[in-house]
Amino acid sequence: MTKINIYKTGRIILPVLFFLVILINLSIGTVKIPISQIFNPENEKIKFLIWNVRFPRILMSLIAGSGLALVGNIYQTIMKNPLVDPYLIGTSSGAGFGAVLALYVAVSLNRTVSVNVFSFAFSLLASLLTIILAKRKRIIPITHLILSGVLISTIFSSATILLINLSRKTLTSAYVWLFGSLSGTTINDLTIPAISVIVLFFIALIKNRELDAIALGEEEAKILGVDVEKIKWFFYLAGSFVISVIVSKTGIIGFVGLIIPHAARILTGSKHKYSLIGSILLGGIFLSFSDTISRTIASPIEVPIGVVTSFIGAPLMFILLKKQK
Repeated sequence: MTKINIYKTGRIILPVLFFLVILINLSIGTVKIPISQIFNPENEKIKFLIWNVRFPRILMSLIAGSGLALVGNIYQTIMKNPLVDPYLIGTSSGAGFGAVLALYVAVSLNRTVSVNVFSFAFSLLASLLTIILAKRKRIIPITHLILSGVLISTIFSSATILLINLSRKTLTSAYVWLFGSLSGTTINDLTIPAISVIVLFFIALIKNRELDAIALGEEEAKILGVDVEKIKWFFYLAGSFVISVIVSKTGIIGFVGLIIPHAARILTGSKHKYSLIGSILLGGIFLSFSDTISRTIASPIEVPIGVVTSFIGAPLMFILLKKQK
């Protein structure tokens, strides 16, 4: 099969799978529900399980997977590095510190605080600190950004470990959050993540030609009239915001933003007007199925979703590396 045929097939199959995955995952769980009963449940308990427990969780997995893959795709383009993921600029370590700090305050100081608010605030703070440290006048050199990201991540990760050791009572909750979980998701949790991902997606789609030009090289993009630094500044900040929102709701989920953009380019082509859509769809599909595995594989115990994505993502990344040389 030629590359063109693969791209055409991928562009047709992915949207179908994206919506099919909702039905499949609604039926799979500790209580198996026939697909025929999803829209016509036999009793109120089944109806509650489908629409109040599973449906919000599945939607969150689709939104989070789409957002992580979308930002991963954009970051890999503007940083000219195929091994970049959305957490490169310190977002995850900042979010992790914020969440553990909230747990520490709640347990040690007996104060009621929001894990979501703390994780969002510190993830955004870590991202902004990374960008500020990397900035040279109005330019953000990619090497400086990566080094700044490593520095900020190290500081916040060390602070997180310190907090965990200061209060052993937070260990279980902290480790579950640090590896990601969609447990307890409600419809109210979906609004801000959904809006942020949708807005970034449409802006990136509008800017797809500029992203294509940057993918060729910054000098080539400047010759074509693209304001490279302005584009990079915008997507660094917008991407950081989107990831901060997602991580504050789901915890830290690895590999999605790293491997899915590569797989999307293989299936839909490297042009951003296709690969962005492919990343959104494939990211949602991947994380939704991973979440279903996490809640069913060791039922009634729930495995952190980040563990599942790592076990699936690491071999897939190895295959992609070998295949693409």
